[in-house]
Amino acid sequence: MSIRDLKTFLAIANAGSFVAAARTVYRTQSAVTAQMQALEEQLGLTLFDRSTRPPTLTDEGRSFVPKALNVVAEYERLFSEPQTEHLRGNLRLGVVPSVITGMTPRVLVMLRDRYPGLHVELAMGLSAELVERVRRNLLDVALVSDPLEKGFSLKWSPFLREPLVLVAPIDAPALPVQDLLEKYPFIRYTRHAWVGQLIEKQLKQQKLKVRETMMLDTLEAIIGMVHAGIGVSIVPMRLIEPAGSPPVRRLTLPGPTVYRTLGLVELQDHPKSTLTATLLSVLQTVAEQAGGAAIAASGRSARRRT
Repeated sequence: MSIRDLKTFLAIANAGSFVAAARTVYRTQSAVTAQMQALEEQLGLTLFDRSTRPPTLTDEGRSFVPKALNVVAEYERLFSEPQTEHLRGNLRLGVVPSVITGMTPRVLVMLRDRYPGLHVELAMGLSAELVERVRRNLLDVALVSDPLEKGFSLKWSPFLREPLVLVAPIDAPALPVQDLLEKYPFIRYTRHAWVGQLIEKQLKQQKLKVRETMMLDTLEAIIGMVHAGIGVSIVPMRLIEPAGSPPVRRLTLPGPTVYRTLGLVELQDHPKSTLTATLLSVLQTVAEQAGGAAIAASGRSARRRT
């Protein structure tokens, strides 16, 4: 029995179905089903009544919920109490370009001040590249955008959501988003980036027509081009802008708000899980201090902007 099994069980109890819980814990429904069957065998309990659709908690299952909550809470407390002040080690961290100049410096300063014995080696790359390096154990952990792969097998710990917005020159006329997209050339975020694929999906869903003029692979380059009046773009609205970032106009896109989620990916049961848990805690702290919609360990938004 592992903490991951207990967290999955609690996700099912909270969501009301295996299907909904699978989305919450970023696993397939079949993997969640296998987890719960193994957990029942280990406990010697029947946690779910599978004669109903969807399966419901049995009396034993409902009685087990508070016990599971207590165990998970104690586990999480291990990484939030002062004994981690003496944390030491070397952590190989990969970071996507859109975060490396804004949030990352604040995180590294906080880690240095709190844990002087922790050394961080930094590498930069697009999400897919960094994930592959984590799989090959060339990186211990990577800070990336939402996994878009089916059957994602790594441990995914989201901590922040950033809405997609239209960015336009600061002197652009006060027009609706669609009119600005028709008036200005479109500067596209590269499709090689997962957030670029998310932006492409949003364009298609909202049937937004664009006149593409160039494709760039860093947010800094896009913002610089937009500031110069070369065009408009759709990008994630970063929680922390780098110092000296040129001013641009930001407009809400039509339709429901679409977010890119930032999180950490690592191998399951990684030997440096204590270090990565500490990093995740600091990322959540920095996000909350900056007023962002930080995501708690359960994967839900812990605090939203008002």
